[in-house]
Amino acid sequence: MIRTLSLILCAAALALGCGASGKASRRTALPPGLDSTTVVRASLVARQNFVTAGREKKAAGLTQMGQERLQKVDAFWQYLEKREGEGANLTPEQQASFERALTEGAKSMSAWKNFTQGDEVKERSQVARQYCLEAQRFLEEALRLNPFDKNTRVLLATTYYNLQRLFGLEKNYSRAVEILERLVRLEKGEHAPYRLLAENYFELKNYEAALANYRRAEEVMRQTAFLSPPDSVTLFYYAYQQGAVHARANDAAGAVQAFERAKPLARTEQEQKDIENYLKWINWDGGNIRASEQWDKVLELESQKQYAQVAEACRGILPTLRTARAKMAVNTKLAVMEFEYLQKPELGVERMQQVFEALPPRAAEKPGDTETQAILNSYGAMLYRLGVEARKKEQKKLSLAYFSKAASFRWENVAKAYLELVPLVWNTPEEAIKYGKLALAANTQLSPQENCELMSLMIKAHKSAGRFEEARTYFEEWKDCKQ
Repeated sequence: MIRTLSLILCAAALALGCGASGKASRRTALPPGLDSTTVVRASLVARQNFVTAGREKKAAGLTQMGQERLQKVDAFWQYLEKREGEGANLTPEQQASFERALTEGAKSMSAWKNFTQGDEVKERSQVARQYCLEAQRFLEEALRLNPFDKNTRVLLATTYYNLQRLFGLEKNYSRAVEILERLVRLEKGEHAPYRLLAENYFELKNYEAALANYRRAEEVMRQTAFLSPPDSVTLFYYAYQQGAVHARANDAAGAVQAFERAKPLARTEQEQKDIENYLKWINWDGGNIRASEQWDKVLELESQKQYAQVAEACRGILPTLRTARAKMAVNTKLAVMEFEYLQKPELGVERMQQVFEALPPRAAEKPGDTETQAILNSYGAMLYRLGVEARKKEQKKLSLAYFSKAASFRWENVAKAYLELVPLVWNTPEEAIKYGKLALAANTQLSPQENCELMSLMIKAHKSAGRFEEARTYFEEWKDCKQ
């Protein structure tokens, strides 16, 4: 208690500027009428609620600078909002300044064009960037002087377009957005600038603004298609991207609605497939989009062979899942990691058994989809591997149990389990013949060597059962196999 009080008093001393140096510390008097405990508490509360007067003054100054800059931006946007042909009453001096700024801006744009000549490498260079920025500075000055000049607007719009492309190539999406916000105020009758603005907002993860601009792009395109219907490819893109934005904003219902609207606009098989795949992704866990995103990360880690991280990610995602289907998929992935890569085969096969037992009735006999088949393939492979290990250790009873379970449902290499069972049930020839025939029915799963081995076993099994004619038939097949 004494030590705690000492620490509190030390903190108070530091807060009041009374820390010790190499010399004897100086004592600062407490404010009149207050005890040290109150002063300490007040200092702690002060740190959580306000800053010093000096810092507060500095912050206020920065805020004022920000507001002034914002007002300048708003004021320039007002120039962009003005229409051509409204007229501008310029004095001779203002007219001269306008013409000088317009000329310099046009020169900069001409220099940019002559330098780049459509070469993307040159377009990304600092020289091209400087030409564009100079053109922006001069042309914006010209527009401030005469907001109604058509040539200035056209040149400035071209400059903005070039700049946003440059910033986009640099992945400087914030600057691209700044430029495009000016462009859409300058040219409201074109849908492409709204599309570009939406794409850049999407990269910045500002999904609300991205969605608004994709909608605006579609609206402008539809309303300005005077001579012919709007291009269906572009309309599909706008509708599809609205679905993608909803999805990334974790709005499953909005995404599904947008993709359903995009379906009739899909012209190619690939476009239809893209929509179907996106809808599957959204519904991977019943509209739980965050889980779909986490599952993507799991698959990415697996592609990078980071198996320990895959297992950790699977354990993290499991508590967030809604549907049995998604839980089975994640548990299957985790079981495979444990069995195959993390040296935990017992844990892996037990987890896989739980997944198998959670399958719908008769799913093991007639898998209805690729996901169920993947579960069966994983469980079957684990059982088979454990059966082989038990056989090598001469644990016949255990190997019989593993192979019998592996032979009880359809998986991609079930014939191998049938083949292993034939010699294990040798003393019951009819049982051996049963498994042999099952293996023959799926013999495409066996190697040529395994097929020959199967023929040899079938000869012996039929002889033991007293079925000599059939044994002779298998003998002939065995001879062909050996050749």
